[in-house]
Amino acid sequence: AEKGQIPFSKLIAEMDKECKVFADESIGHDWGGVLVWNLALFYPERIRAVASLNTPFKAANPDTDPIEAIKSIPLFDYQLYFMEPGVAEAELEKDLERTFKILFRSSGEMVDPSYALKTTNVRKRGGLLVGMDENMGCLISESDLQFYVTQFKKSGFRGPLNWYRNTHRNWRWSLTALNRKITVPAMMVTAGKDFVLLPAFTKGMENLIPKLTRGHIEEC
Repeated sequence: AEKGQIPFSKLIAEMDKECKVFADESIGHDWGGVLVWNLALFYPERIRAVASLNTPFKAANPDTDPIEAIKSIPLFDYQLYFMEPGVAEAELEKDLERTFKILFRSSGEMVDPSYALKTTNVRKRGGLLVGMDENMGCLISESDLQFYVTQFKKSGFRGPLNWYRNTHRNWRWSLTALNRKITVPAMMVTAGKDFVLLPAFTKGMENLIPKLTRGHIEEC
């Protein structure tokens, strides 16, 4: 399945048009943050305002291969691991209960060095979940956990992981908006306990988004 910024952005814009929604206020986090920034960049006529939690907006760099840029940031090694077809699927789908118990944890547990999910050296360690203790408290209820397990038994992780395998395609698409700015009112909210999307990564966003305001949540 194709999973990238281009089809998702086009789909949302087309859905808005079909539903006669002529101006969205779009808010996103993580992948969703990337998506809403690009909606505002490529479809400003359909976006009234935009906001992102944790995920910064970065303009595509025509002089730097995006894979090389990812390699330069050790925290993003998990993305390189996800790009190899079949490898991450095998690990994450082996025991779905364990996978989701590890992934769905409170921020307090995630920042504890003894239990933190490590995104560095993932390929060298042989997997994202290697050595992780699944007996920590799960953030979601047992019924919610079983819902995720049931759904991913049907679908697997290939679709979501294909997002990372579209990196070059997304980059080439982003280059078509080179030197374009996001002109709608926007908000960037950073989080003090996100150990991957660091607040420092948002530096300089005002140069790309003139109407940017900021917020910060330390206990997040």
